[in-house]
Amino acid sequence: MLSLNDFFVIGPSPAKLVSGQYTPSLVVLSLIIAVGASYMALVLAAAARRSTSRLMERLHLVSGSASLGFGIWSMHFIGMLAFEMPIPVDYDPTITLFSVAPSLLASWVALSLLAHNDITPTRLALGGITVGAGIGAMHYLGMAAMQMGPTLRYDPALFAVSILVAVLLGTVALWISFGLRRRQLLTGYKRRLLAGTVMGLAIAAMHYTAMEAARFIGEPSPDFLPGSNRHLLLALSIAFVTVSLSLMAAGVNAVARYRALMQRSQQTAGELKTVVDAAVDGIIKISETGTILSFNDSAERIFGYEAEEVLGKNVKMLMPEPHQSAHDGYLDNYLRTGEQKIIGTGREVWALHKDGHEFPIRLAIGEARLNGSSTFVGFITDISLRHQMETDLLRAKEEAEQAAEAKSAFLANMSHEIRTPMNSIIGFTDLVLGSPLTDTQTKHLSVVKTSARSLLALLNDILDTAKLDGGHTELECRDFSLRAVCEQIVASQSLQAGRKNLYLTLDYRAEDHFRGDPLRVQQILLNLVTNAVKFTHEGGVKLQVQQGKSGKLLILVEDTGIGIPADRIDHIFEPFTQADSSMTRRFGGTGLGTTIARQLTELMGGEIRVSSKPGQGSTFRVSLPLPPGTAVDSNPKTEQEVTLPRLSFLVADDVKQNLELLSILLKERGHKVETAQNGEQALNIFAAQPFDVVLMDVQMPEMNGHEATRRIRQLETERQQPPTPVIALTASVLEQDRREASAAGMDGFAIKPIDLAELTTEISRVLGLLHLNKAQKMRHKARSSAEAVNTSLIKQLWPDSQAHLKAARQFLQASQNQPETLRHQTDVAPIAHRLRGVAGNLGFAPLAATLAEIEVTLKKQLTVSEGLWHQLDEQFQAAKDWHDRQHNETAPLHETPQSFKPLDLSALDDLLERLQHGEVPEDIFNRIRPSLPTDCAEAAAEALDNFDPQRAAQLLKAHRDTIKEASC
Repeated sequence: MLSLNDFFVIGPSPAKLVSGQYTPSLVVLSLIIAVGASYMALVLAAAARRSTSRLMERLHLVSGSASLGFGIWSMHFIGMLAFEMPIPVDYDPTITLFSVAPSLLASWVALSLLAHNDITPTRLALGGITVGAGIGAMHYLGMAAMQMGPTLRYDPALFAVSILVAVLLGTVALWISFGLRRRQLLTGYKRRLLAGTVMGLAIAAMHYTAMEAARFIGEPSPDFLPGSNRHLLLALSIAFVTVSLSLMAAGVNAVARYRALMQRSQQTAGELKTVVDAAVDGIIKISETGTILSFNDSAERIFGYEAEEVLGKNVKMLMPEPHQSAHDGYLDNYLRTGEQKIIGTGREVWALHKDGHEFPIRLAIGEARLNGSSTFVGFITDISLRHQMETDLLRAKEEAEQAAEAKSAFLANMSHEIRTPMNSIIGFTDLVLGSPLTDTQTKHLSVVKTSARSLLALLNDILDTAKLDGGHTELECRDFSLRAVCEQIVASQSLQAGRKNLYLTLDYRAEDHFRGDPLRVQQILLNLVTNAVKFTHEGGVKLQVQQGKSGKLLILVEDTGIGIPADRIDHIFEPFTQADSSMTRRFGGTGLGTTIARQLTELMGGEIRVSSKPGQGSTFRVSLPLPPGTAVDSNPKTEQEVTLPRLSFLVADDVKQNLELLSILLKERGHKVETAQNGEQALNIFAAQPFDVVLMDVQMPEMNGHEATRRIRQLETERQQPPTPVIALTASVLEQDRREASAAGMDGFAIKPIDLAELTTEISRVLGLLHLNKAQKMRHKARSSAEAVNTSLIKQLWPDSQAHLKAARQFLQASQNQPETLRHQTDVAPIAHRLRGVAGNLGFAPLAATLAEIEVTLKKQLTVSEGLWHQLDEQFQAAKDWHDRQHNETAPLHETPQSFKPLDLSALDDLLERLQHGEVPEDIFNRIRPSLPTDCAEAAAEALDNFDPQRAAQLLKAHRDTIKEASC
């Protein structure tokens, strides 16, 4: 029976120990085998960790374990063969082969641990112990296979150290492999090479520590020949077999891995093909020469081609001209310069169908580069349906705009055609009522007048709602007294309420002054209060004003009238709609009052609601976002005629009744009147004698009022006469009509039927109060001067008042300086900055301040409010009024045209010739300047001052051509 003494030896006599020495080359070979086998094992363990199937994972682990196991075994025997002793040594084949089993088991355990993504400390310790024990068992089994003369025993301490070294170094090798992988200090083969080197050295360290523990007890063989134990060939054979097995294992794994990757690639390719074929968009792949490489099913559907018809052909066959001819050039330019026009982005282009028709597509192109060659993939979406919808929408928009224009034209014509006879009806009715009549005649004519006024109110309502629907209504923004507006409405409707024995009260609980459009607010309240009085038989109406929530103003109109059924409340604000069909017969009206109130309220950014119970009354609630305003004169304007001095009028109208009516009305007030039935007659009469005011109808035969006004302005310029005020006298009341009249050079606008209070007010306005009484004139002048200019600054900067007036006239009359022109510029801020400086230098301080406010607002990227634009209009007009007043005060009222020498055309031709050659002959220009119109002379002088002879030549040539045409 074996005992420890048969395995260990303690303190043997050194004389009885047989010692040997190592062959360095075989030692090095053993280390290479250990490190190489460890590295290969780690590579296969990583492959097992990445495997997607259980079979591939087992294959990688088995082959890796075999490679590492046989590598450890090979390292062991090469290391033993490297140890040469002076005795013959043989090895038992059975034990030698059996010794590989622990090595394989240890390798399996090690690689199974390394195949995990992570490892616990317990598993790491157990793995290290198993690996160390397996390697130790393999080593000592291999040592037991030695057949020799001396007896093999082991030093107990070194034996224990060898096992401990195997366990510790195995654990360290596993920990290093996991630690490097987790911390990602190294990646790929570098990490595995480092870990394999540590593991190989650990295996070698255990082996050579165990060899140091071996004690060979006996005597050296006397007939031993040195070098007889050198088994170099055997060692190399073992190394070759081991390396071959490792490479074979690696090859088998590589083939298996390649097969798996191939299957995966085929699966991915199949999935990608399925995606491409199922894509709704067309997908076309082309080479860098433009050759079509693939053409999916959707592309076949979009272009009408089968894939076989286009594969291998140039993609330009799918493009219309001019892109078809230019495509190859586009592609070559991109490949040469890298300049991208569509690659990486999307754009809408036209494509060519197989049947020859062109259609719109959305095209996006991507590029893939491989080995220096490019492949392009195009994604095509057929947008024909969307393009057709956009085209239809655009056509519908154009048709809607044309319909809106036709509607506006119809309203304008209807207004003109209805108001023209209404002018005669109301005007002559007033004339007859002013003459001696019987009571019956007076009664009948009063009915006619009332009916005509009702018809006119109906027409105004229709036009108001049409303008609101078309967005043609512009709101004014100024301070006003809401209390005064409400009191005026209550006062005006009290008479009607008193006739029906109704109360009409005002409950005012808000601030007095607000900022907004007082006329539109008045129109809203008047419509609501009028309706409330109309539909109330008992009780009365209450107008209540209070400050609402969120800073909004709340206005309530409550009545105790007939009420509105619940099923009709939602329709009460629709045009031409009343509570039921009998309302119109019982109460009259058009049903437009509430519609206009709603439209005006929403235009101001407010809201209107109604609540009602049949038989108990209704309550209309209006919420308006009116900001607080400053105190203003709350006295309402009286609708009375303005007393005018005796004036000379030229009245042009194609309707004889209108001419007769105006002639009678004006002559009764002491004015001189000349009449014309068309624009041509008016122009001839105006050319023959001067007039104080021209009342010009717009729509007349032969020459309309706009053209006649333009010709009058041209005539005044040629004669160097001050402009005569021209007032448009028209039945057209749209905002566009006012703009057209202003563009034609008209100064005022009066609406038919004639209202003498409005007409005389407009006449006094366009005359600049020149013919009002002195007190009115001085009061208006003082107020306007204080508001429009800084007189002390003007005196300081402009000692010459005439020079200041000339500069101010040029500034105020320049078309590019007008507020309307400024408002429609694309970049307003720098223009406002320029005008601000000029206005300030001219002394128009309020105008300069407003321009500065506009400039600051735009620089803050904010929107200029309508109120600020309106303020600019008012201050610009105030500056104009001040200038006109200063100019007219220095000249008599009817200053006759100055006599001037006839223009010397030969001198003018000489001047033009020199100017066109770049000369500036001031002596010739100064000689003919008195014969030129003022505007032309000043513009030419300014051009010469700026050394711009070409501009001066253009102005003078235009004047010469005008003279020649007039003389023909």
